[in-house]
Amino acid sequence: MSARTIRLALSLLVFSVLLTFVAAGRLEDVAPHRGFNPKLRKRGIVEEPAYLPRPVAKRAAATSSVCTSAPPLNPTAPPSCGGNNCVNAFNKQFTASLDNLEGFCSSWTSGSSATFSATGAGAFAGNCVGTSTAASLQSAVASKVSSACDCFLPKQTSCPTSPGNGSTGGYRFLNEDTKPYQVTSMPEVDFDIGEMYSGMMPINESDPSRSLFFVFQPTDGPPVDEVTIWLNGGPGCSSLEGFFQENGRFIWSWGQYQPTFNRYSWVNLTNVLWVEQPIGTGFSKGKVLANGEEDIAREFADFFKNFQKKFGIKKFKIFVTGESYAGRYVPYISAEMLNRNDTNYFNVSGALVYDPTIGATTYTQEEAPAYPYVEYYNNIIGLNASFMATLKGLDESCGYAAYREKYYTFPAAGIQPPAPSVSNACDINGLASNAAFNINPCFNSYEINTQCPIPSDPLGFPTNLAYSYPALTPLYFDRADVKAAMHAPTSVQWEECSGPVFVRRDTSADPIRKVLPQVIEATNRVLVSNANLDFVIMTQGTLLAIQNMTWGGTLGFTSKPETPIVITLPDLQYQQTFVDNGYPLGFEDPQGTMGIQHYERGLMWAETFLSGHMQPQFQPRSSYRHLQWLLGHIEEL
Repeated sequence: MSARTIRLALSLLVFSVLLTFVAAGRLEDVAPHRGFNPKLRKRGIVEEPAYLPRPVAKRAAATSSVCTSAPPLNPTAPPSCGGNNCVNAFNKQFTASLDNLEGFCSSWTSGSSATFSATGAGAFAGNCVGTSTAASLQSAVASKVSSACDCFLPKQTSCPTSPGNGSTGGYRFLNEDTKPYQVTSMPEVDFDIGEMYSGMMPINESDPSRSLFFVFQPTDGPPVDEVTIWLNGGPGCSSLEGFFQENGRFIWSWGQYQPTFNRYSWVNLTNVLWVEQPIGTGFSKGKVLANGEEDIAREFADFFKNFQKKFGIKKFKIFVTGESYAGRYVPYISAEMLNRNDTNYFNVSGALVYDPTIGATTYTQEEAPAYPYVEYYNNIIGLNASFMATLKGLDESCGYAAYREKYYTFPAAGIQPPAPSVSNACDINGLASNAAFNINPCFNSYEINTQCPIPSDPLGFPTNLAYSYPALTPLYFDRADVKAAMHAPTSVQWEECSGPVFVRRDTSADPIRKVLPQVIEATNRVLVSNANLDFVIMTQGTLLAIQNMTWGGTLGFTSKPETPIVITLPDLQYQQTFVDNGYPLGFEDPQGTMGIQHYERGLMWAETFLSGHMQPQFQPRSSYRHLQWLLGHIEEL
């Protein structure tokens, strides 16, 4: 190799290293965890691979107005499709082509600008299978029709009868007070975003210097007098992650090329409020004053009352939900609201927490169950036999095996002793995670089946590692056009996880001691769920915490959770892709057994199969069922 070639190679190497540090520098101060206590903090950057676009069919809602008046249903269309052979005929009709599908759906109405009506689906099902056919078959056919046609035709939405001056366009919460918060479009979101608001709201109306940032999306369904609050964890991680990658109206998740319409959005069912809290999180600003969860809960309740007054909300049911470290936020905030004894603004009617830090988290939920978890899933993790033997020895010598044997029982064996501190030598979770990174540098303790390459993420935190491709920097919510669209402060450099949010540290007792039992007993509708691919907060650890909690006069669950959760909701995310590839419509349905449920004394437990830490992101159908239960729409999962 010539000297000139070597000098050129070295120059390119130095330049690439400098470029890496410049591009990664804006992630330098990312908090060391997004959920709870992961084991590594690193940054990286690679070149964005070339993307080969392929044609996509736009939803009709992308070009139609928010408010559409539906023409009357055509009583003669569609024609009967042949008795009990309806399903086969239906599948053939829909697998022909996208054009045929759109034309078929358009025949549901007599007007040229067709608007799909679910009522027509039921009529079609009855016409197809006959009135003597079982209602379950009619329902299945109607579901197929609804799912397919809804991809192409917007649902009916109500229009204001007298627009006049100052019209709200049919938006329930839009008025002169809320108009400054209205969001009419979002960068990269190329379809109608519906009714949406965001901005800063003060904790104390007399002191705007301390304010929380929120996003509010009223329901797309029939109006409901309820608000479902969503909080991410950290502490210090933004709830905009939940809004943009888990349960909002549209999502831009890991590995996606652009935002997409979220078919399983919680906004389908309820009015959803995402809040960046406590102070020190995301766009929220002000001096950090919290010494524990009680302080955070008081500040949140004050903020929430101001929010409700601004949006004309009163006497609504309130549901508080979240994940990870929000396993502490949610019970404390719910209890604070209950303690205010004010059903005009704090009518707490239920709570939900995913993969939550509700117990003695480090010992009970991270370390005590770590070895049996790694042993069970080692076909995915891939640790060698000698290292597994080392971990097994630590499991015994550090007392974890004996602890599980004594306290992981149903009914509960007794109140568990105070959790001891965990030494580095007994940190099985950390040792296993670090070893897993040697085998698979893309290992993700939030979802252990993640393989290389690290997926792209517009929020810059796709695994345990803060990581962003050049094409996705700056991070989405740190873009100037996004800040402008969402009324966010331009002076804040947004990061998914930041902080600090406590003056020193969280000094509050574990939620299982008092506040979580209080919320269960007050509402009789609390759901605690854990995902089985989560190595940050493990299922067995969360059950150990529950078995150390007394509610309704009894310690823990009296019997072991064993009832399966069978998901029959259709695949609305990739259904059309299967059809495009020649599969019959509904080929991949039903999803089947996707978890375990158990209910006692107001507490619903749910283990979710094939899901990582962020359950609405990884298993949206299961999460949708959880929300249906929380809202009282169903009584079992």
